[in-house]
Amino acid sequence: MKRMMTVACVIAGISGLFAFSSQTIAYHGKITAIKMKKPFRAWQGVGADEKRIYITTDRDSDFSLSNTISVYGVNGKYITEKKNAYTGKDHKKRFMSFGDCLVSNQFLYATVYNFNASPPEKERVSRIVKYRLSDLEQIEQYNIGQGTAESIANYKGSFWVVYHDKNEIKRFDENFHLQAVYPLSGEFGAEGGYQGIFFIKDNLYANLHGSNEYGKEYAQGIDHYRFDGHEFKFVNRIKPPTYGAGQGVERVGDSIFWADRPGNQIIITQGTD
Repeated sequence: MKRMMTVACVIAGISGLFAFSSQTIAYHGKITAIKMKKPFRAWQGVGADEKRIYITTDRDSDFSLSNTISVYGVNGKYITEKKNAYTGKDHKKRFMSFGDCLVSNQFLYATVYNFNASPPEKERVSRIVKYRLSDLEQIEQYNIGQGTAESIANYKGSFWVVYHDKNEIKRFDENFHLQAVYPLSGEFGAEGGYQGIFFIKDNLYANLHGSNEYGKEYAQGIDHYRFDGHEFKFVNRIKPPTYGAGQGVERVGDSIFWADRPGNQIIITQGTD
């Protein structure tokens, strides 16, 4: 992979209208890009509240495996980062990588998995790690079984998790006991499966893995499903706002936050209908 250039933290506005769906959701006005202060910091996931953005990566500035949480203000100002934010290993002492993250009730929840340590497929496992939002202190972790869990969302009083290597979504209670498993029907491309999710009412939006660098393929897209209480029905696939917006996503109010891996930036789109 090509090394990305370290850039200062800046905010750039891109004018225009981005039609996110013909019926249920649209983005208006500017698209904002928050450039990361250090290389590879927007490599995995993004969570946010009204004031701050929390960004997960499993790579350090030299591209070695290492889990870091970066914190920025929603205005783009760099605040802090926590290196070695997760150092847990699987049962065979293999590295476990951050995936996407979620801010909920003054906690940050992040997926972690051993996929990047190249275990046999049957030994791929995942956890959810819970942090206190005020100081990013780890307070709990939950084993959630097999598969490469990439993203987590809240909906109908439960936590929902999607996977890089399984075309399904799982529902968990507040202590991450499994409640149900639902198949998803969107087709995965060569880059792999879902990296980020959020809900708008009974609509699930699941973002597919994009390219790691420029000059390959535009991000696969974000799949829209409608949940009727029994199954998730595929509606359409929507083009993301930038070439590299193919990792974690988070929705807060009228803002959608996208992790753009090749751009090493967080994209913010405003104005949902």
